[in-house]
Amino acid sequence: MHREWNVWPKFIDKETIRKAIKNAAKGKKKYRKVRKVLRNLDKSVDLFYEMMTTGAFKPSPYTSCFMKTEYGKEREIFKLPFFPDRAVQHDVSLCLRPRWTQAMTSDTYACIQGRGINCNIARYSLSKKVKRVLNRGRYRGVQLYCWKGDIRKCYPTVDNEVLARLNRKYCKDPVMLELLDILNFNDGCRGLPIGNFLSQLWINVVLTELDRYVKEVLKVEHYFRYMDDIVIISDDKHQLHEWQWRIMNFVWYELHQELNEKRQVFPIGTHRLQRGIDYAGYVFFHEHQRKCHTRVRKRNKKAFAKRRHNPLSVPSYIGIVKHCDARNLTDRIIRQDNGRMNIAELMAQQGNGMKIERPFEGDKIKIEQVVDRLIDVLDFEVRPSDKKPNTDYLKMQIRFEGRKRFIGGGYQFLCDFLKKVDKRFLPLENCIIREKRGYYFEGTISEE
Repeated sequence: MHREWNVWPKFIDKETIRKAIKNAAKGKKKYRKVRKVLRNLDKSVDLFYEMMTTGAFKPSPYTSCFMKTEYGKEREIFKLPFFPDRAVQHDVSLCLRPRWTQAMTSDTYACIQGRGINCNIARYSLSKKVKRVLNRGRYRGVQLYCWKGDIRKCYPTVDNEVLARLNRKYCKDPVMLELLDILNFNDGCRGLPIGNFLSQLWINVVLTELDRYVKEVLKVEHYFRYMDDIVIISDDKHQLHEWQWRIMNFVWYELHQELNEKRQVFPIGTHRLQRGIDYAGYVFFHEHQRKCHTRVRKRNKKAFAKRRHNPLSVPSYIGIVKHCDARNLTDRIIRQDNGRMNIAELMAQQGNGMKIERPFEGDKIKIEQVVDRLIDVLDFEVRPSDKKPNTDYLKMQIRFEGRKRFIGGGYQFLCDFLKKVDKRFLPLENCIIREKRGYYFEGTISEE
């Protein structure tokens, strides 16, 4: 088996470090510490490089962030500092994720680039592959059975020794392996902390051993895994029970984990009054004479009905229901009455690549509050004014005193300047608004 060599030079390459810091900062620029690192990015890259080359890096201990209860399951979420800990993990991902992904089978779909529940590539789309199995001609008029199970407390029960052995299966760079062991055995805790960036990648590395055992040793044809949720479809109920017993043994003796007690084998129903495969947000039914019938999971349907009036939430739910048989659901929830858009128009917008603009974040403040003060311009919108003809109206998203705010008004000097600005150069940092017979950015007009 091919193992990666000379990973460390790529890991400490300054361009890789820069990319890792930017990746770690995505979606977190509202935090002051993240903005501080990005403002001094070159200095941060040099500090990161020095810590790694001198061996001064020591991971910070995990701190318990909060307890999250989701669908009756209670999970403890942990966090690490942004710099250097999260940046280090993103750097590891940039170097080793391609090798890890190469080792994974095509039957797993979560946290892997280019795969998903409704991926455009049929080979890596979970819902399409399940439907394809249920629609097979040889299963017409045949009762199908499903085995469904998952691993009990999957993340906290991972054996770190097993993970260390698997890291050596894909990498043989001794310096990189030393760093992986430091991250793996950090703080002396057992398992993978939920909230850790590498946890979602490492859990796939561990469970890839199960995937290969099921596909290569047991020769299971219709096997699907979404993170730790596993589904096997077969027309032989006794064979499913045998596979269940052998999978339990493999997980226990090889991975040092155990299956949840809710595992079971059940017949796949043919209509909604019977039991279908409740998996990955959908419920799949096997109809003997027609094609597979797919419905939306009940809690997703309730959430859709609850948020049907929110224009920001509707497109995401449309993206879910358009991959199943939900015409009656959408016709009942979204109607053309009361001036609201119907389902056909919304799906047409999705197909044409149109996007619904999201509102600016934060509180609206008066422009007088930011005059002669440092601000960062994050986004803006200039449009013709509805009240005064031949004038413009400005809506501008700014960062002021570390918080996102927005300003709105007919400030013509600001509008004239921003209409010439390409949004690809945003954000505009350390801007100052002055006032002299109108509001303007410092340096954009003559102040004499």
